[in-house]
Amino acid sequence: MRIPIALQLGLLVLVTSLVGLAVISIATWENNYRFVTGVKSQGLVLTASLKAGQIASDLQLIQATCTTVATRLLIQNALKRFYGGNNTDANWTNAITDLDSALGSRGYAALYQTIIYSRNGAGNSDGLVNVTSAVGRAISLPYTYANGSAVALGDPGLGYPPALYPNITYTFSDGVDPQNATTNETSAKAFPNFPLNSSSVLLLGPLHVNASFSLLSFTLPIINNTSNTDILGYATFIASASSLQSTLENRDYIDNTGLVLLVGPADQSNLFLGGSLPTVGESNYNDTALEDELATYVFLPSVIPGQVDRHSQYRQSSTSFALKSYPEVLNILAHPKSTSNHVTSSLDTKNEQGCDVAIGVARPPTDAVDWVVIMEETHSQAFAPVAKLRKIVLACVFGTAGFIALVVFPLAHYCITPIRKLKSATEKAIQPAPQDPHASTDSVNNSGFANGHGAHPQIDRVNGFFVTLKNAIYGRWRTPQDPDSEDGQRPFRVPLKVKQSKHFITDELTELTSTFNEMSDELMVQYTRLEERVVERTRELEISKRAAETANESKTLFIANISHELKTPLNGILGMCAVCMGEDDLSRIKKSLKVVYKSGDLLLNLLNDLLTFSKNELEQAIRLDEKEFSLSDIKSQILTIFDKQVREGRVNFSVDFFGAPNVAADTLCRDNLSEKQPIVPISSPAGPPGTGRLSDMVLWGDHHRILQILINLVSNSLKFTPEGGRVEVRIRCLGDYESPRDNSAKVSFESRHGSGFRERTPSFKSRETELTTFTSDHSRGREPAVNYRTLEFSFEVEDTGPGIPAHLQPKVFDPFMQGDLGLNRKYGGTGLGLSISSQLSRLMKGTINLESTIGSGTTFTVKIPLKFVKEMAPSTRSSSLAGSRPQSYVLLSDDPNSRPATGNSQSGKSAETKDLQPRLVGLSHSFFATARPRSQSQPPSTTTVSGVTNAADTQFQAGNTTGTPSSPPSEKGSRIRVLVAEDNVVNQEVVLRMLKLEDIYDVTLAKDGQEAYDIVKAAMTEGGNNFDLILMDIQMPNVDGIQSTRLIREIGYSAPIVALSAFAEESNIKDCMDSGMNMFLPKPIRRPALKQMLKRFATIEEEE
Repeated sequence: MRIPIALQLGLLVLVTSLVGLAVISIATWENNYRFVTGVKSQGLVLTASLKAGQIASDLQLIQATCTTVATRLLIQNALKRFYGGNNTDANWTNAITDLDSALGSRGYAALYQTIIYSRNGAGNSDGLVNVTSAVGRAISLPYTYANGSAVALGDPGLGYPPALYPNITYTFSDGVDPQNATTNETSAKAFPNFPLNSSSVLLLGPLHVNASFSLLSFTLPIINNTSNTDILGYATFIASASSLQSTLENRDYIDNTGLVLLVGPADQSNLFLGGSLPTVGESNYNDTALEDELATYVFLPSVIPGQVDRHSQYRQSSTSFALKSYPEVLNILAHPKSTSNHVTSSLDTKNEQGCDVAIGVARPPTDAVDWVVIMEETHSQAFAPVAKLRKIVLACVFGTAGFIALVVFPLAHYCITPIRKLKSATEKAIQPAPQDPHASTDSVNNSGFANGHGAHPQIDRVNGFFVTLKNAIYGRWRTPQDPDSEDGQRPFRVPLKVKQSKHFITDELTELTSTFNEMSDELMVQYTRLEERVVERTRELEISKRAAETANESKTLFIANISHELKTPLNGILGMCAVCMGEDDLSRIKKSLKVVYKSGDLLLNLLNDLLTFSKNELEQAIRLDEKEFSLSDIKSQILTIFDKQVREGRVNFSVDFFGAPNVAADTLCRDNLSEKQPIVPISSPAGPPGTGRLSDMVLWGDHHRILQILINLVSNSLKFTPEGGRVEVRIRCLGDYESPRDNSAKVSFESRHGSGFRERTPSFKSRETELTTFTSDHSRGREPAVNYRTLEFSFEVEDTGPGIPAHLQPKVFDPFMQGDLGLNRKYGGTGLGLSISSQLSRLMKGTINLESTIGSGTTFTVKIPLKFVKEMAPSTRSSSLAGSRPQSYVLLSDDPNSRPATGNSQSGKSAETKDLQPRLVGLSHSFFATARPRSQSQPPSTTTVSGVTNAADTQFQAGNTTGTPSSPPSEKGSRIRVLVAEDNVVNQEVVLRMLKLEDIYDVTLAKDGQEAYDIVKAAMTEGGNNFDLILMDIQMPNVDGIQSTRLIREIGYSAPIVALSAFAEESNIKDCMDSGMNMFLPKPIRRPALKQMLKRFATIEEEE
């Protein structure tokens, strides 16, 4: 979506102005809205409260007048004589005269008729005395006799309106009447749920005689003047309700749609009786009981001329309505406010007919009735000031916005004129306009400016108008040209300069124009070089494409090869297992199981290589463990490791030292390094002056990693060297190490062919890596002294194999790279050995390269800087040869028929070979680990058997293990008691059977760590029946092996505990040793490793 910048600027100013106006308008609106609605609410509340108070005053006045008449002495004396037995007419004569005079007086409340009832039902049930004033006899009631004649107030029968008189019923109890001992105690009720007593007041009506006149009645007890509790009878007075009606019809200070309404219960008693009483306090809410109660208008709502009748439905049927249909009436009855009249208001509600109204509601402060006064007007009139305010605010906002829009957009259009000029110049550069035959020749750009002006100012001023007119006329009818050329490419021209007009103010636009002109000059220079760069990049992309295709092909071949490598041993395992299941000959079964064992071992090694390389790629598993070591250790271990493989392959294998050359020899050696000349080692090769013999040098570095590199290179050479061939390992000192100038030790993997070197770019990672930070993060151990001398050592591995083709030499260090990647390849393997070697050499700030000739062989050279610590003293050498070093319980071969070599071997090997025997471990950490020096009297606290990753020496100390290995039994394993804590049933069976092969049968099983702890604790409690050895799995339910070991050590168990786990990582081994274990045995468990462990702790003789 394209939006012009002028429109954007205009919209920005307009939106900013509107935001400011909106803030002010909202604040004004909110303030005035609250003020207007507050004033209206207060008006409604005030009107409703005044009307309610006036109605309550009128009712109290009528009630007070009736009470005054009821307390006259003549009436009370007549009632007393009546209860004394005098029921003659003469007894009531004075009382009737007194009542007639009281009713005939024109006071504040006009009384028209009265009837006096006895307190206990004695006498006439229609009343003892009934009196109608002369004025009352002239009142015609709103109903007629059967013959159609009018009924006047006071006429016999219907002249006493039934709607205004109660139907008093009497109930006699067993008690004695306190006024008359000869009669029983009596209680009276006007209605079934309205008892009459000394404090009761009953208001009935009003009875609407006509539209302007109504009658109501009060029924009051006649209290003896001499007592506050003695009831002499009950009197019903009919009075005028004109004062109430006039109060409701008075419209002073009421809006033209306002109505004053009076709502009361539909019950005749004007009270909500039973369980639906109105709430008196604020906490006694009674919503549910009052929702379905019926209410009615006490007086019919008035009809305002010219206004919609909001109560037409009620007026037509005169039926009552439920309180819930008028929410505010229900609210004031169920939730009264704390004010005197419980007054409240709502400007947005509905009446019983569903009309939108604004009301003020109040309850008259009287107990005689449950009436509600409503001041009601239409919602539109109540919000008329708010609507007017809204119109004013909106008119101001949008009027101002319109004015700003009219002013801002033309100004924005004028202000962006320089931008339009820049746009025009850019368009001419991207899409040059066709030559216009009608255009003036003056418009041709001959001056370097985009608009063609500036070369001849005088001509421009004269012809400017005509040129503009021509362009406007003919330009309108030009046919748009195709922006693309015939060859499909869009034409491009370097944008020309834009002429700057005179200006007094410098702003961003003028600076942009200047910058644009400078850019035009620079583009002219850069555009000339663009084509050459495009051609160069196209060539690079083509090379990258071919490399990607080659990598994809290599990946496909690798997947096929690695599938073959993995499935080949798996096929041997499954096939030989099937053969075993069908064989009965024990010797054949054993041979088949040997094949299964070797296939499983091969499969395990393949998986370890793949997992190790994956970790090394993330640089998470490689760690340096630098410490003191000697080159003689490396030589002896290399010879020992490959002794069996060399003998089986009939390959001539040697490891030799070569001393540091003098200056002249060093120069000659380095110049002729690529030539194939026989190198004759001297009898006592020595290092540079001040270092001594190479075999006696004590160096500082990670000899485990150096061994790992050499083992990978030697293994690779032995694999490709034919029978009768030769593999030589040469260790030489090249002299003092010169660090790179940038102190970052950039490593480049070089392959040498013929007489030259060339650097290669690997496909999986950059081989030039800054190792300063990397090495510090991945090396650990004790740091040597700062002033130690750094020497550069070369480790060469030369073979007489088939050699590596020249086109494959730059790729040999790539992961998964092999000389024969096809499916018909001759040699197996994963292709990770050389890649791991390159990673390790790079980690140690070294380099690795190769020199190979087809048919002659290959030479790998690893150069690593190492710090010279000291020269081994003669006494140290003799003591080490004499066996002062401890035995290293390691596994030299996984072949079950081979015996593990120890430091005390009495073979004919050299002293160096007997001194140090290697321990083969996995590739994920150090490839080897030597035993910690100690005295012969002190047994090692921890030992890691073959196949497992060794941690640093400091991590092999079981810090919290206080016990020592149990003494070996006198017989071969028969007295050894072993506890195996293992949750897997298959693993339990494997351990049991392997222990039986070693003649150990007293084995107890525990399915988790908690059970193992309980068994050991019980055995220690019994005494004399402790376990000699515990094999503890690490991952078990309930309590794991580490926690169980801690618990067992806490109760005082001191015999060896050996960890069993398939997770042979350094962190896991450290956790096991820290918990109190003595050895770590990895899964899958191998019998030679198990034998070594038992020999260490139980002196089990190994089979030959």
